[in-house]
Amino acid sequence: MRFPVQISLMLLGLLFAVGCSPQGNENGAQAVPTSTPIPTAPAVARPTYLVQRGDVQEILEFSGRWQPRDQAQLSFEISGTVRAVNVQRGDTVAQGELLADYQITELENQLASAELSLETAIANLDSGTEGSVGSVADAEIALANARLSLENTRGGSPWTQVESARLSLESAEQGVVNAQRAYDDAVSHPEQGASAADSAYQSLQNAQNQLESARISYYSAAQSFNNYQFQIAQSENAVLKAELDLADARSGGSNPDGESAVRSAQLQVDQIKASIAQSSLYSPIDGVVLEVSIKPGDQAEAFSTVITVGIPEPQEAIASLAFNDAQQLSVGLVGVCQVANRPETAVQCVVRQIPLSNRDADQTTRVAASMEDTPTGQLIEVQMPLQVRSNVLWLPPAAVRVFQNRTFVVLDTPDGPRSVDVEVGLQTDERVEIISGVNEGDVVQGP
Repeated sequence: MRFPVQISLMLLGLLFAVGCSPQGNENGAQAVPTSTPIPTAPAVARPTYLVQRGDVQEILEFSGRWQPRDQAQLSFEISGTVRAVNVQRGDTVAQGELLADYQITELENQLASAELSLETAIANLDSGTEGSVGSVADAEIALANARLSLENTRGGSPWTQVESARLSLESAEQGVVNAQRAYDDAVSHPEQGASAADSAYQSLQNAQNQLESARISYYSAAQSFNNYQFQIAQSENAVLKAELDLADARSGGSNPDGESAVRSAQLQVDQIKASIAQSSLYSPIDGVVLEVSIKPGDQAEAFSTVITVGIPEPQEAIASLAFNDAQQLSVGLVGVCQVANRPETAVQCVVRQIPLSNRDADQTTRVAASMEDTPTGQLIEVQMPLQVRSNVLWLPPAAVRVFQNRTFVVLDTPDGPRSVDVEVGLQTDERVEIISGVNEGDVVQGP
């Protein structure tokens, strides 16, 4: 029994020795075991930025509509229900054309009745005895003089002064544009010296003062024109009075009740006509309809704009900005305008008008540009530079780091990364002005 057990143990030992011994190749040489490398994660490359020299600009971007510069916003003087709207957007209208009116059928009937009563009162007055030849002749002369005075007043129209003042205002506005452009050019060329910039700035101030003076002259001329219209109305009333006096002279003044009836009937006619005028909208200019916000059956509020009429040319970009945004701009500021999403249409443009206060009736910002063949109503994108730093060092915002009131960058040097404190200036969404701490061409590591 012991012998088979020993034989079995010897055979197991031999097999173990053979399995654990190194294997040789065909020539009998023993194979060298090889190691398998463990893969390591690749290092993540940090973005780098180059310190460059160029311009850093703070840009105010907004959009406006390409619309006629000269517009008239029309509203009813009283509230009421709209009866008819005779125009729609894009229609060409003439001065004095009826655009819309209220439900005034009852007023129209009252006017017809009042006019009939006036004709009756006049007929009854004319049926009285005729006055003396002398008094009638005097009244006829007075009427002729009143008519001559009316014609003389009409001939003294100050319209030429208004037009001259308007042209002077436009010239002054262009002067501000030119002075602003000259100042911007002087500032962008520091090699010309500070005196050139100071002179350009003084010229800009003078141009702005001339613009203010031109505005005052224009407003004064407009007031003179308003006074002229008032004088016309007074002369027309004088003619009407002379006509009534002539009628009174012809009747001999012997029918005071008849005269009172005529005056009462005339007053009634005038009052009804005034009510009809308040319930009707007429075009004040020859132009084109830009906006219509009412339709028959609508309830319109007094003094709420319902129709806008404009003179087709010239046109400009008109935008509605928040008052604080508009106050960042200035008249004469030069920027770039383009048709929305069409950069190939970009042209230089200039701010022509901003609201002077948040109580102004017109709160629009207006930008003048030359954009031929641009249809009315087209959306215009405007970029206006608020601040400009020319020929300065800059980096993208991502390259500048801030930690515990320390502003710094990490330079990529041959000896490895090195943090450097920097002083920054104007900052925008795309560029940060670097005043000191780095040099042009330095490479900066991103975070």
